[in-house]
Amino acid sequence: MEEDYLYSQKIDHQVLNGIADPIRVLDSDERVIFVNEAMEKTLGYDRKNLLCDIDESIFNPDITRSVLRTGEVVQREEIIKDTIYSVKCSPVLGQKGQIIGVVEVFRNVTVERRLQREIIERNRAMVRETMAASQIQKTVLPDKGFIKNLKIDYIYKPSNMLSGDMFDVFEINEDNIAVYISDSVGHGFAASMVTMFIKSLIRTLPIFILLSPSKTLDAISNRFSLLKLDIENYFTCFYGVFNIKKGIFTYANAGHLPLPLKVSEKIEYLHAEGNPISRFFKSAKYKEENSKFYAGDKILFMTDGVSESRNLEGEVYGLKRPEEIMLENDIDELSILKDNLLSFTNITQTDDISVLLLSVW
Repeated sequence: MEEDYLYSQKIDHQVLNGIADPIRVLDSDERVIFVNEAMEKTLGYDRKNLLCDIDESIFNPDITRSVLRTGEVVQREEIIKDTIYSVKCSPVLGQKGQIIGVVEVFRNVTVERRLQREIIERNRAMVRETMAASQIQKTVLPDKGFIKNLKIDYIYKPSNMLSGDMFDVFEINEDNIAVYISDSVGHGFAASMVTMFIKSLIRTLPIFILLSPSKTLDAISNRFSLLKLDIENYFTCFYGVFNIKKGIFTYANAGHLPLPLKVSEKIEYLHAEGNPISRFFKSAKYKEENSKFYAGDKILFMTDGVSESRNLEGEVYGLKRPEEIMLENDIDELSILKDNLLSFTNITQTDDISVLLLSVW
């Protein structure tokens, strides 16, 4: 019987010595009665005097005493000799179920905690950079108010901090005003960088190109293809030029949906053929169309984040609602549209929402 016990104890010691984590066993009087080889090499153990190098000045014994008192497993982190350990203390039970000691396992988590801190710091830095990029996107939007006889108003509501939507209104020369709206696939850094690419490129194009919507979209497409991005990176863009003297709006479309709404005595969609701007459509051609506008007429531009918004029942917001709002209201159209869209969806926004309204005075 005694031989069996000694053999069993030998096996237990062999198993514990085969574990890479430092382990020690203490009796009910908190005396160390066994340490495995990993503990002896890593944290030290005086076999002659049966003393462990980690005494109360280094390792708080409260965890041991708590387990001896309650019998509950306790785990917490301790810094021992400049190393972070996750210490798990478990009770050792006798034949009658009484607590006769504890076994403590020391797992070195220093590298894990350092990596966690690095990840947290990088995430914080990324959030700061993202917030700065978001603020830049908002700053480059056009001012609300008037450019000549065009009144500008808009809704800009990204689904995340960064948006894949962009729009702008600016003077080309004394008689012509440019306007565009674009929607890049996605909502993150890549999509936001595409919007800034569009913004900066259009503003640097020569006047003779800006006066032609088809040439402008061709120029954007050619420059974008030089970036050699993946085919999955693409965007839509509707670009037009409003001649304030003639009241003529000339436009072209690079696959943008929904089409802009011309609001007069009735609703008319501004149709124009053209594919999205992508490396996939290398030889895309854009056809110009034009429409006559009079004082009181309006153009409503939107991204699909509006028309494709859904409510809890899965119903799509669509285009009928914006049409009705524009026909039935002469003032505060966008405020009414925003409230109507919000009350319809009543769920977490999943896509960027952009609406641009130009009113001819």
